Amino acid sequence: MGSLLFTGTGFAKEGLRDQYHVYEDGEYIGTVKSPEVVDHAVDEKKAEAEAAHEDLELVVGRELSVVKEKVFGSNDSADEESVKEMMDEALTVEAKSLAVQVGGDTLFHLKDAEAFNRVIRGVKLTHMTEEELAAYEAAQEAGEFPEPEAGKTQVTHLSLKADLQAKEVYTAPENIKTDEDALALLLSGKPVERDYTAEEGDTPETVAKSHGMSVERLQELNDGMGGQTELDAGSTVKVLVEEPYVEVSVTRKQREASPIAHQKVTKNDRSILKGEKKVARSGKDGRKEKLSVTETVNGEKVSEKVLEDEVVEEPVDELILNGTKVVQGAATGQFAWPAQGGYISSKKGPRWGRQHNGIDIARPSGEAILAADAGTVTETGPLGGFGNRVVVDHGNGYTTLYAHLESISVKPGQKLAQGQKLGVMGNTGNSTGVHLHFEVRKNGQLIDPLTVVSK
Repeated sequence: MGSLLFTGTGFAKEGLRDQYHVYEDGEYIGTVKSPEVVDHAVDEKKAEAEAAHEDLELVVGRELSVVKEKVFGSNDSADEESVKEMMDEALTVEAKSLAVQVGGDTLFHLKDAEAFNRVIRGVKLTHMTEEELAAYEAAQEAGEFPEPEAGKTQVTHLSLKADLQAKEVYTAPENIKTDEDALALLLSGKPVERDYTAEEGDTPETVAKSHGMSVERLQELNDGMGGQTELDAGSTVKVLVEEPYVEVSVTRKQREASPIAHQKVTKNDRSILKGEKKVARSGKDGRKEKLSVTETVNGEKVSEKVLEDEVVEEPVDELILNGTKVVQGAATGQFAWPAQGGYISSKKGPRWGRQHNGIDIARPSGEAILAADAGTVTETGPLGGFGNRVVVDHGNGYTTLYAHLESISVKPGQKLAQGQKLGVMGNTGNSTGVHLHFEVRKNGQLIDPLTVVSK
């Protein structure tokens, strides 16, 4: 390729001159004074291409032949400039490449076999990580695949199925693809006709969209579909699907670790004061491991088999002791309903043009008024509109007041247990009927009793 062929006859006579006829594949181009003109044209064409494609191995792709002829007189008539232009057009530069073919058709060109290997590696890396591939190659070289640790994965088999052939050819430099472009072409796949079974509610538009087709293309594949707005359920429709050029099968063995949640167990303990809790034993999650083998084809899972599924560490339940011990005068910190049933006839807040500082409880099932929590009686007896009232200090910043009592059964300084009777519901003081007026103070400040007690 790119060689010069010389032919012709000559004889020595005075006044004869040489001229050279240039042909490209047998077609006459023109005449030059010297074969060096042709050599220079070839070298210049190749140099230009090499400057633009420094990493490629280039050759001049067409053959020019030169025929020498003896003529009388001067050969100044040769129009070398136009011949040079014609030679430049006739000459082509081609690059040595690797043509990657599918079923005999060229899919793309690469620079060389190394580029092809990089592209194939890129195909593998679309379905696994660099770390997985490196570990697989190392294990394959060692001839032994180690068992994966907890939370780890080991690729145990990798195969590529493809109707690919690669052979060395010469092509125009611009035909040679980068690794990235070649990988994209290889992964894109080719459209292949497949049969699709229509489902209830399918239309040409929905089927075309779900298969990445236009409605027009779908109608071209299916005679008689034109004008249909709905497809009959169960009917067969021809569609186009992308069939990958390469099928990548990956088998992985993985050991998955997952926690087993521990439970909270509560147990009553009479040695601990009521209202107090104690963690007797801290909880700890257990752990189980599952060893399985999965196979994927082009990223889609096609099979999975569980080899082991076992508990490697049992959970330890958290044990919480719930105090039930009640001591006279010792507050639990949790308030109980101060009456035997009944309902709230009036809440804390504005009432009749003034502030109502507690809640009223009426119509109980029994008459006894009960201490909302353990504490010490600090005040008893009548007091203005309260009538007969009892005040209990619970020793934790809380005090409670019980008013309008018919009678009082406790005295100042007396220790009370939660739920202990301290009097009888009545209608003394400024009262509109038999009921209990109940107030709660925290650190001396009135609070809504319903924030700390409920029926």
